[in-house]
Amino acid sequence: MPRAAALRMPITRSLSPDTLAPRMAMVADQRAHPVVQTLLRRRNEGSRPGARTDGRRVALVIEGGAMRGVVSAGMASALDQLGLRDAFDEVHGASAGAFNGAFFMAGQAAYMTSLYWRGFGDPRFVSLRRALRGRGPAFDMDYVVDGIWARGRPLRIDVLVESATELHCTATDADTAAIVDLADLHSAAEVRCALRASARLPWLAGQPVTFRDRRLLDATLAEAIPIQAALKTATDVLVLQTRPEGVEHSGLSGPVGLLTDRYLRTINPGLVQLRRTRSERYDKLSAWLGRRAAESASPGAPGADADRPAICVIRPPADATGISQLEHRNVALQVAGSEGLRAAWMALEGEDPEVLDVLRAYSSGPAKAPEPEAPEQRHRALDGAR
Repeated sequence: MPRAAALRMPITRSLSPDTLAPRMAMVADQRAHPVVQTLLRRRNEGSRPGARTDGRRVALVIEGGAMRGVVSAGMASALDQLGLRDAFDEVHGASAGAFNGAFFMAGQAAYMTSLYWRGFGDPRFVSLRRALRGRGPAFDMDYVVDGIWARGRPLRIDVLVESATELHCTATDADTAAIVDLADLHSAAEVRCALRASARLPWLAGQPVTFRDRRLLDATLAEAIPIQAALKTATDVLVLQTRPEGVEHSGLSGPVGLLTDRYLRTINPGLVQLRRTRSERYDKLSAWLGRRAAESASPGAPGADADRPAICVIRPPADATGISQLEHRNVALQVAGSEGLRAAWMALEGEDPEVLDVLRAYSSGPAKAPEPEAPEQRHRALDGAR
């Protein structure tokens, strides 16, 4: 073929489109909210957990929801990148939200976000055929927690355990059908066991996890948004939700629901009713959080109570990408994670940021104690990163 003719041939594109290009604008700026103001003040003052002087106790509450947890993982990544990790005194997570909380406390929030479309795609982790044939659980969380997060893509548990911030993993007690707060986690073994228990989906992920003489199942059976334990100790609560406001909880599909109920009856028949009422309870809790967040934003408004903890809720926008618990499409997970990050960044920084999928290095060696940083140095570093 003559060279001139070859140059006129159309060039086939081999590059992927930019999946992180924004589809909608983020507009929910919550910098005037008292909870956000406390967080920003703590960051600017260089306040650190275990050495507070403001008389406040701030809790971070993270919703999960299996693969939909990529949304709250993106939100946690925004908190980390904005220098707010040390502004919290305790972190509460349910199911995948517990995973996100652990990686956030370890300084690996962005790392965890990317694992939703990378690490969770391993065929050894998920196989519905394996479950239907009775050869093991559909979701092998033991392989993830004890394998991938121990050796392949390790969670820095040493950083987490040494942190003065408290990690709380919630779970459901299989024998009492009550929510359980798993706290005081002082070793790598305890952290891994608590993470497994918090995300032990009934039937889909195997038998209950035994931890501290209790048989435990996935937290979302009893409470998908782990707010109750935080309300007992905190003066301020920031909640990361994975569903937009007004989007109702959807239960398990017919066949999966029937198989799950059959499995739950063999453990405790009371768990079946808990599973069947989960959507109704979730919707009531979500609506209550919305009302309490509005009251907290206007302390003098009718119905506001200064003696109750102040609550701020960050949610994805109404037209955000819909993610199911069993989502497996890489592009959908990437977009949902980026929308979670942008929603939190706008809420806390008043800016809708650009999001890029770039290489980022994480140390694989022993943790090094960070050098103390003056507040003005911290602020200059943040300004340069924006």
